[in-house]
Amino acid sequence: MRETTPRAPADALVAVGLSHRTAPIDIRERFALGDRRRAEWVQNLTARPGVAECVVLSTCNRTECYLAGSDAAALDRLGRDALCRVSGLGPAGDSYLATLEGGRAVRHLYRVTSGLESLIVGEPQIQGQVRGAYRDGRPMVGPVLHRLFQSALEVGGRVRADTSIASGVTSIPGAAVGLARKVFGSLDDRGVLVLGTGEMGRLTVQCLKREGAGRVFLASRDPARAERVSRPLEAVAMRRGAALEALDRVDLIIACTESEAAFLGAAHVRSPRTGQAPLVILDIAVPRNVDPRVAGIPGVFLYNIDDLRQVVDRARAAREHERERAEAIIERHVAKYRAWRRSRRADPAVRALRHTARRLVADALADRAPVPGDADEARRLASQAALNKVLHGPTRAIRWLAERSDGEACLRQMEPWLTGRRGPPVGEVRRERMSAETTQGGRT
Repeated sequence: MRETTPRAPADALVAVGLSHRTAPIDIRERFALGDRRRAEWVQNLTARPGVAECVVLSTCNRTECYLAGSDAAALDRLGRDALCRVSGLGPAGDSYLATLEGGRAVRHLYRVTSGLESLIVGEPQIQGQVRGAYRDGRPMVGPVLHRLFQSALEVGGRVRADTSIASGVTSIPGAAVGLARKVFGSLDDRGVLVLGTGEMGRLTVQCLKREGAGRVFLASRDPARAERVSRPLEAVAMRRGAALEALDRVDLIIACTESEAAFLGAAHVRSPRTGQAPLVILDIAVPRNVDPRVAGIPGVFLYNIDDLRQVVDRARAAREHERERAEAIIERHVAKYRAWRRSRRADPAVRALRHTARRLVADALADRAPVPGDADEARRLASQAALNKVLHGPTRAIRWLAERSDGEACLRQMEPWLTGRRGPPVGEVRRERMSAETTQGGRT
């Protein structure tokens, strides 16, 4: 087992990363972290001093690293350095990265999970991708990121339930098929090859079937998987190698595998396509599945995920009126998360109060004469139960106090009394009472 170092206190929260808003596809694919290397990368990062928790979200449109630890500036520096190294760009990659701290990082993740930051506003796949990133990162998740990601998933569900942000075209495969329909007019008599049997591949085939595509081939490196996935979708299963050797049988190719390198190159495309319609290739994968040089072959039209913007912009405009309602939901939950973060400042005070109270009860019980049988244990349990009830109100009051802007200073003043090092502030209470009575008497 890997030895773990003690986790630093998670007082700071930072999000570092890039998206389709800040970097083109040829840069985004350099930063993409597949499942196989993401876990090891996160482990290495959390082994660094000052990093207490980490979750990495890596999709076709973004790679973002959420970090909790002791110092925001150090987390930013560590996150940027680690991302630049994994991209292979070194310091040159830093200019594409953006950093958000505290409440801004919280709001950003809520917007991402709700689909407001997606290429296609409202797309539902991102919520599953956030859930997967949180699930995969659980060994490196503590209370701060646990609460953050749980609440983000709640916010995403609430936005989709209470608004119409997810109406219309809400997926990248849907936008890709919409672009293909615009190019061909109709897909009824077109041969279509889908490369990829993951979630994107399945969604793509479903969108094609809804648009009336009759001949759909679904290819995978694993023939058994291709057969298993294609059967309920009523598609024709193919091995990827065989499909790449028979591209003259199709008019449209949609590539959406999780391959870390391009595998469809110029050698696979025969030109000219005598007596055939042009070949349209939609590469919606990141990293890209298709070598960009394929676009230079006569009779071939290659589009990538960034070329879907015309379809995307129409879908965004249709749902723009719902954005304000979604933003209001997000702001309410950002406020709740901030209140929870502030309330955590009360933890040492609550522990001190409970420790002092239990010690006093234990001392009092120790001074009592023992009683026979189980009565002594029953008395102890009854005392603890009564104590918990008595402490419930003060505990809530301390947490409420911690949520105030001056809560931290107030808690420091209370610490001596909570730990029993000083008696209750009777003198201060008496002075405040006398002052209040004097003021009241002056009014009368």
